[in-house]
Amino acid sequence: MMAQDIHAVLNGLTLLVEDTKGASQLDAMRNYAAIMALCADLRKAAAEYDGTWNITMIIGELENHMAGVAGLFPTWDLPRDQHLTGAHAAISKLAMGTCFGE
Repeated sequence: MMAQDIHAVLNGLTLLVEDTKGASQLDAMRNYAAIMALCADLRKAAAEYDGTWNITMIIGELENHMAGVAGLFPTWDLPRDQHLTGAHAAISKLAMGTCFGE
């Protein structure tokens, strides 16, 4: 995956996270499904670079926070806003130039 493709995926993830802020439970679940599909693309791209394990861990952070927002892990005590902040932080880590070897 080229750098511009990775940035497009990261921008899409950011938009989906923002869209989830005031979303209903059903819309949050839909956004979560779309995020999972985009994260799968990022995992494939990560296989091309050194540090794949670190990239995969960050993608996992994003997926877990969005699962919390969607209510898939009701045992997590974090408020929705903290999950959204964690998701944004994960996207920021993935956007760093050194993450995908740029």
